[in-house]
Amino acid sequence: MITVLFKKPAHFISDVIGGTETKTKEILDNALGKVLVIDEAYALSDTRDPFKTAVIDTIVSEVQNVPGDNRCVLLLGYKEQMEEMMQKVNPGLARRFPIDSGFLFEDFTDAEMAVIFDAKLKVQAFIATPKGRSVALEMLGRMRNRPNFGNAGAVDILLNDTKMRQQKRFARDRVSRTAILEAEDFDPDHERSERAITNIEMLFKGMVGCDKIVDQMKGYQNIATNMRERGMDPREKLPFRFLFRGPPGKSIASGNTVRSSNNNLRHRENDDC
Repeated sequence: MITVLFKKPAHFISDVIGGTETKTKEILDNALGKVLVIDEAYALSDTRDPFKTAVIDTIVSEVQNVPGDNRCVLLLGYKEQMEEMMQKVNPGLARRFPIDSGFLFEDFTDAEMAVIFDAKLKVQAFIATPKGRSVALEMLGRMRNRPNFGNAGAVDILLNDTKMRQQKRFARDRVSRTAILEAEDFDPDHERSERAITNIEMLFKGMVGCDKIVDQMKGYQNIATNMRERGMDPREKLPFRFLFRGPPGKSIASGNTVRSSNNNLRHRENDDC
């Protein structure tokens, strides 16, 4: 059986001169015959911090990446940050951990996130109402559209926040404590998309030549409303990110749609359509 050691950058750093090198070497020595996983490794990329630099230099010195090494070291992190790290720090690190040979893990699908969500609820002995579960999965779906999505970690964050809101609801309503999570525990404003319909024409008020765009956006809006009324997820059929390019002028962000200026592309995720 292979033993896996799970570490984060903070585990390598000491608060005394020379201590960081010693701690790093001890961890690497203890990893002989094992797999050492360094999560969020990009946190060590700050070349202005001598302690973080010492960690990288020691890893480069101790991990030779030659056949016969009885040790496996894995650096984990978001793709963009890891690529930047390899460009900034000790050049020997990129030779020992070729980023072109790295594993790229795609985000989980909505169906997979639902399985993870249900499993974590069961482990924590909580139950979500059908509406609560639907709201939670919608929130996770929106999170997937944002940079650096945490996958299973996003579920942990969501559940932690939800349980805190549940406790506040118990105190506010003076009700008995239960393990049941309601929709409002996940998102106090979960009915926003049902209550509010964005006024597309007002968003483009004063903009010349946008009639076709307004008609297209209103069409998307109608389709999304009809799909939600039928219990369908409009994100599976409709685009929810839009890029607008315009002439120089004042940039205005209104509702969930962004008007751009200065010939730059601006974007903002539209969750409610």
